[in-house]
Amino acid sequence: MIFFVLLFFLIHAVIVFLVTKLITARMDPAQRGLVKWIALICYFVPLLGELFGLVSWLIARRYASDKTLLDYDDYIEFDVVNLEGLQQQAADNIDLVPMGEAMELDAKERKQSIVRLTTTSIADSGKYLQFGLDHADSETVHYAATVRNTLYDRYEATIKSREEQLNPGHVTTYYQLIDAFEAFIDSGLLDDSMQKRIFDRFGSYLQDMRIHYPTDATCLKACGKLALAKGDVADVLGYYERLIRHYPEQADGYLLAIEYHFTRGDWTKLAPLVTQLKRHVAPVNIPDDKRYILDRLEGVEL
Repeated sequence: MIFFVLLFFLIHAVIVFLVTKLITARMDPAQRGLVKWIALICYFVPLLGELFGLVSWLIARRYASDKTLLDYDDYIEFDVVNLEGLQQQAADNIDLVPMGEAMELDAKERKQSIVRLTTTSIADSGKYLQFGLDHADSETVHYAATVRNTLYDRYEATIKSREEQLNPGHVTTYYQLIDAFEAFIDSGLLDDSMQKRIFDRFGSYLQDMRIHYPTDATCLKACGKLALAKGDVADVLGYYERLIRHYPEQADGYLLAIEYHFTRGDWTKLAPLVTQLKRHVAPVNIPDDKRYILDRLEGVEL
């Protein structure tokens, strides 16, 4: 009796093996795993294994999805874009990230951390200086205030130099002035009264530039950024719409509008912009660091 049982298991196993080889040879490699798993069960549980395997196969065919695995594949295969830029940013920020912790160290470390801000080109440096200005040690406060004044004077001097070099006949002189003003605004060094004065001063130059170069892309972007900083919502979108209208084949206007609506959760306004961008802008004109985000947005029901 035992001999016949063993013989049955052996013949059954051989048949399962041959059938499995025949089936998997004609299947998509991605689907072979389920068949091999069913075959493994059949080796040890004849007949019931086949029945269980058939049920499993039908369920897998109806409900299984590899979407999660595909998304994970996209994630692990995603190439880091603009690696050199990220490396430079990391090098600039490496000593500034632990500024809060540095304020808890000895006086020498605190001073060094504060002074580094004079040699590091980083936006929002005022935020880091505030750690020193709020410190209980008077010498640390003095160092932070001195560095703050030094940076402030440096930005003012740069703007003054650009103002003296301004020539309405040469648009690049406006570009240099825009860079100087935006760096000062992004520095985080301005209090409310200073900010208003700089905004007004910058705005007057932008209005003058619009007279000479009414459709210049850099001017429109700067006007939009200034309006955003001032909280003039209607003006912000107006400048972005002009960018799109005058430069429909360039990505800047679309990307700025997408970022604006995204940060405010205006989901219904994102889909038309993404569609417009994909329709009118060639992929080569879309920055690499934005393309991946756009692909993700396009795949989401907005």
